[in-house]
Amino acid sequence: MSTMLADIRDPKDVQDLDGGGLNALAADVRSFLLRNISATGGHIGANLGTIELTIAMHACFRSPDVPFLFDTGHQGYTHKLLTGRAHLFPSLNKYDGMSRFLTHLESQHDPIEASHAGTAISVGLGMALSRKLRGNEDHVVAVVGDSALVEGASLEALNHAAVEDTNLVVIVNDNGFAISPGFGAVHEALQSGDGKAKALFESLGCTYIGPVDGHNIAEMTKALDEAKQAKSLPVVHAKTVKGNGWAPADNHPFRLHFSFPFDPETGAPTGNSAPQKTYPDYAAQALERRMDSDDKITCITPSTIYATGLAGIFSKYPDRCFDPGMEEQHALTMTVGMALDGAKPVIAYQSTFLQRAFDQIIHDVCFMNVPTLILSARSGFSGYDNPTHHGIYDIAFLRSIPNLRVFYPKDGPELQTMIDVALDELSGPTLIMMPYGPVHDFGLSSSTDKAGILKPEVFGDGDDMVMITVGNKFAAAREVQGHLDAKGLRTRLVNIRQIKPLPEQELMRLIGNTRKVAVIEEAVLDGGLGSQIGTMLLENGYPGEFLRHGLPCKFIEPGSNEELEDIYKLDGKGLVETMRTKWLSLNL
Repeated sequence: MSTMLADIRDPKDVQDLDGGGLNALAADVRSFLLRNISATGGHIGANLGTIELTIAMHACFRSPDVPFLFDTGHQGYTHKLLTGRAHLFPSLNKYDGMSRFLTHLESQHDPIEASHAGTAISVGLGMALSRKLRGNEDHVVAVVGDSALVEGASLEALNHAAVEDTNLVVIVNDNGFAISPGFGAVHEALQSGDGKAKALFESLGCTYIGPVDGHNIAEMTKALDEAKQAKSLPVVHAKTVKGNGWAPADNHPFRLHFSFPFDPETGAPTGNSAPQKTYPDYAAQALERRMDSDDKITCITPSTIYATGLAGIFSKYPDRCFDPGMEEQHALTMTVGMALDGAKPVIAYQSTFLQRAFDQIIHDVCFMNVPTLILSARSGFSGYDNPTHHGIYDIAFLRSIPNLRVFYPKDGPELQTMIDVALDELSGPTLIMMPYGPVHDFGLSSSTDKAGILKPEVFGDGDDMVMITVGNKFAAAREVQGHLDAKGLRTRLVNIRQIKPLPEQELMRLIGNTRKVAVIEEAVLDGGLGSQIGTMLLENGYPGEFLRHGLPCKFIEPGSNEELEDIYKLDGKGLVETMRTKWLSLNL
């Protein structure tokens, strides 16, 4: 570690540095981040853009007495360094390692879980109001990205905070990007440079300070000192550049928002980090083919073009593709209007962000039974992105919603067939779930059979046990079946491809006289597929034994799919071990 950074043992040490020392510290931090993140992978672009801004914050306010609320926390690596966590960086993207985000589980300097956008102003206002009641005059600082600012909750919070007399300070980190490039009227006002941003915030009664060069520490500290004296809610408008100071970010469409391990000189992927085909890539292929022949199809995603594989479609059909920014709720309800006017809207989310539009799914889409196709990626385990990003709750919360059809493919070709079937008969809300990681292709003709794609798929005809599984656990279930068959047990594996509505009559027929039924899912057991099938068996008077394999109702730690499958016994080996423990009579 370089000299300047090594001398920062506590955030207060930053306040002892003069202007030259602060600039030297910024250079050291940039070097440290490039050296370390190139080795581990991580959110490099966002963090290179907030180095000077964060140093200025620590020069003007003392954490943790003054809470720093970053919205979101993938811009907080400099904050981690200045609060004594340099030693954790080699563990980034490793099991039990440093979080990719800022989280209250890691440090007293991180008051909140900051892995979803739109929370900082609300939490900050709550803290500031509570401090006012207690007579605590310390400030509260909320750092909000220009795209996080237009999250519904952010605007609600700003509307409230502007009329309260508190010591809340709002810093708008304006780099013109969410993950994708920014969009919308607020974005244009912030980017305009002709006083529209000042007029916007002052029309709400805020004290507007800026625009300020977010990479000039002297300008930033001056602006923050001015904010401390403001008579109304201060909004410091800091102009920053995502990936600042690193040339490879300049030519990247998302300014290297996130990267796997890379060459720090060129930005090129290194080692085994070259990208592989994913389920969203397969979905995009099918969607593009359909859009080529059907001009009624529209495509929407709330600022996740890169993660949903849609960049090519957005480039090819810009007039029929819409990225409204980080506005998950608005984006889904907008599809309702499109569908009501005769379009065929397809909207793509990651499961963790789909949760944010839960009310819109119920009230706007499903209650009205609107023909909309929702693609939900990263169902199940989703890597090192924090416990909040695992898509392990979606089966439980989706299966309670009337009028909704839910499909789950086992491989890429099946996903493409499901998209075709859904668009052929899009008469109501349909959601297709997709797991995280490289796409499977099992080479089975059933994956491309449009006539039977929604029916349960059966492998084996044994009566010793029936295993029921879905999508992302199909490969593991087949491994278990092979092990059991080798032990002389005659098994039947049922892969459910339409999990809502559940084909109960067909499942009861397939279970027949079998006296052992096991359900395998990569989701929480509470309210999941196993719970639904268990209820079905009970209501039908099933006399045999029943076993659920899934996840406890808890927030699962970050980790690779392989690590988490091993820990929670959801790989082939673990599933057999659980069966051996629970069903001693099997003699496994």
